[in-house]
Amino acid sequence: MLFLVLLLVLLATFVLMVVRRRHLGRLASFATLVATIMLMLWMQDSGLLPGTSGPLSDARPKTRLDPP
Repeated sequence: MLFLVLLLVLLATFVLMVVRRRHLGRLASFATLVATIMLMLWMQDSGLLPGTSGPLSDARPKTRLDPP
């Protein structure tokens, strides 16, 4: 749900940039911020951030060199 809201905000920002053509720098910065938040949410859901249960998690398989 949050991802959908952020997607709508991003699309509205793009439309505002095309229609008004004012404050493009601020709108571009805001669009970058929203897109970064969306990317972080997607990476967290995929398990690609440290601390989540994914390929980059702290848990690793036991080896022969690990203490019992």
